[in-house]
Amino acid sequence: MLRVIVSLLPVFIAGAARADDSPRIDFRTDVIAALSRGGCNQGACHGSPQGKNGFRLSLRGADPDADFATLVREQGGRRVNRQSPAQSLVLLKATGGVPHQGGVIFSPHHPAYRAIAGWIGHGCEIKDAPAVTRLEVLPGDTRLPPNAPGLALTVQARFADGSSRDVTELAVFSSSHPDLAPVTPTGKVEFRRTGEASILVRYLQSIASVRLSHVKSDAGFVFRGPGPANFVDEFVFAKQRDLRLIPAAVASDEVFLRRAYLDVIGVMPTPGEAAAFLDSKDPEKRAKLADQLLARDEYAYHWALKWADVLRGSPVTISERGVHSFHRYLVRAMAEDRPVTALARELLTGLGNTLNKPAANFFRIARTPEDAAESVAQLFMGVRVQCSRCHNHPFENITQADYYGLAAFFARVQFKGAQFGLDDEIVYLDARRELNNPLTKKPQPPVAFSTPAEGLGPDDDRRVKFADWLTSPQNRFFAPAVANRVWFHLLGKGIVDPVDDFRDTNPPSNPQLLKALADDFARHGYRMKPLIRTIITSRTYQLAAQAPRQDPNSADPEAYFTHAAVRMLTAEQVLDAISSATGVHERFKGYPAGTRALELPEGGVIHPFLQAFSKPVRDVTCECAREDDPGLPQVLHMLNNAQVVSRIRSPESRVARWLKSGREPAWIVDQMYLATLTRRPTAKEKTLVLEHIRASGDAEGGLQDLQHALLNLNEFLLRH
Repeated sequence: MLRVIVSLLPVFIAGAARADDSPRIDFRTDVIAALSRGGCNQGACHGSPQGKNGFRLSLRGADPDADFATLVREQGGRRVNRQSPAQSLVLLKATGGVPHQGGVIFSPHHPAYRAIAGWIGHGCEIKDAPAVTRLEVLPGDTRLPPNAPGLALTVQARFADGSSRDVTELAVFSSSHPDLAPVTPTGKVEFRRTGEASILVRYLQSIASVRLSHVKSDAGFVFRGPGPANFVDEFVFAKQRDLRLIPAAVASDEVFLRRAYLDVIGVMPTPGEAAAFLDSKDPEKRAKLADQLLARDEYAYHWALKWADVLRGSPVTISERGVHSFHRYLVRAMAEDRPVTALARELLTGLGNTLNKPAANFFRIARTPEDAAESVAQLFMGVRVQCSRCHNHPFENITQADYYGLAAFFARVQFKGAQFGLDDEIVYLDARRELNNPLTKKPQPPVAFSTPAEGLGPDDDRRVKFADWLTSPQNRFFAPAVANRVWFHLLGKGIVDPVDDFRDTNPPSNPQLLKALADDFARHGYRMKPLIRTIITSRTYQLAAQAPRQDPNSADPEAYFTHAAVRMLTAEQVLDAISSATGVHERFKGYPAGTRALELPEGGVIHPFLQAFSKPVRDVTCECAREDDPGLPQVLHMLNNAQVVSRIRSPESRVARWLKSGREPAWIVDQMYLATLTRRPTAKEKTLVLEHIRASGDAEGGLQDLQHALLNLNEFLLRH
């Protein structure tokens, strides 16, 4: 026995000497980071709520104390081997020394391996460590030289005790555009072509990002584009010039007319309105049309519909009468061009009977503090906080404390009256109600993204304090988020896209443009009409849909608005356009004759046509509920729909009335094109149509054939 002890003694002494000579490894700042670097504590691996194969880590190292217990104490301590670190199960699994479902994670030479092995060799210590206060990614936002598309990033962590260190080897890197600018695990970025990308860097619970760009040298590039009409064009064309992109030509009057009507008021022009605009020689007619459209009643219904979709008002949540009351409220707000700051404040501080105080319906829809927090952040800040309910945000510096701090503003909202079976409820405040933070198990004080709600008395309405913060000119979220949402509705793609996903790894494609729009929006009192006018009078909005041929050294044009987006008309627009083209209105049960689909308060209307064209039921706070691309069901619906055919053949149709009044087929053909496509037929089209009518021997039947054909053209179904 003595000989065994003596024979082992040199091993222990040698092990101790190696541990003392090597640098000390900290569990909280080194081992947790090493596990993150290896991907071990990610949601798809051992960081999932259930863990993997009996081994569970906190997601991205959010709870180091629990991870320490898991590694050192669970399974009888068999995951670590202090005497022989290389034989630790945690390292054998990671290196493939024993079977591992996740495969080989790293080699014994990897920095993460060395950190974990060194910590085990030092006896698996855990002690308090200073918190990370800031990450600095060097060299910061950078444009790479034309002949040097690669760059190695380094990461410095600043700690609460004033110290700093290079943590590049333990940081986790990811690229916003891995196809354009992939980044290696060691922080080396290599651009494959001209473009821009953000690199996200994570170390422990801290996140930072750096924006990089690279433009290939091209001495022969010449920017060709229309002259700018306002500041929108100056920023858009400057970005395109910088990235070697060429914008499309300005669209024709016919295309602009149809696009502006659909985007601003949601309906098509009448043949008379179309002819008047197309025949006008006024050089300012596009700007004047913008003013005319913004003053029309349809504007209020069109934009109220957009807000109603994302505010989720439906008979399921606020009753049928509640939907009508809420809809009228939104229509009035749009008609008055009420500042969006005022609209947000009314929604977020609403109290009372929801039929008389329709803004309070916001809380019937978002019934819990958590749901209210998520909806507010997504609607008015463009930030998705949902995942922070269970863990810190994986792509943003938003923590669970931020989530519950935001929810705490709405903790005291309560209801009188049953939710189901009643048309109204009374929203009131209960000063005794609090929201417990699931981490601290204590009442969570209201905090708006690190800004505490100061000066609140016990009976004060916390929501007012939050509304003050949200609508303050200093708020960095509000104006950009709303301006970006409006831009999305007019251009078909957000400057930040998706519009409700503002984060460092999803940066704006044109930060200067977004800031200028947000500033202009604020300067005009946060009113939507001036913002919409600025955008639609720009050359950028008026560009044609035909994508120009780009230089091979240019960036990907899709994010930079080089041409108009082509997208499917909404369900309401298609149905109303059919009514307008044929002259026969759709009838909606319970509504007076002449009601447009645009004016319907409900979301999930039981109407086969609207359902086929994906009218949303308003169950998500997202612009994604509407489908932008036409599919086979829509095509078949247009070809075979009996109701569409009956309107074409109706004795009350435009064609029937025009023939009855004695109009010649040639004149009627012109009017049909104006009513359906917002343009006159080309000479070739008109010749073919008139020949068909003569050959058929039935003017009415021939014109009906034409109407059916025009309604099934892509030119009719698409916004272009």
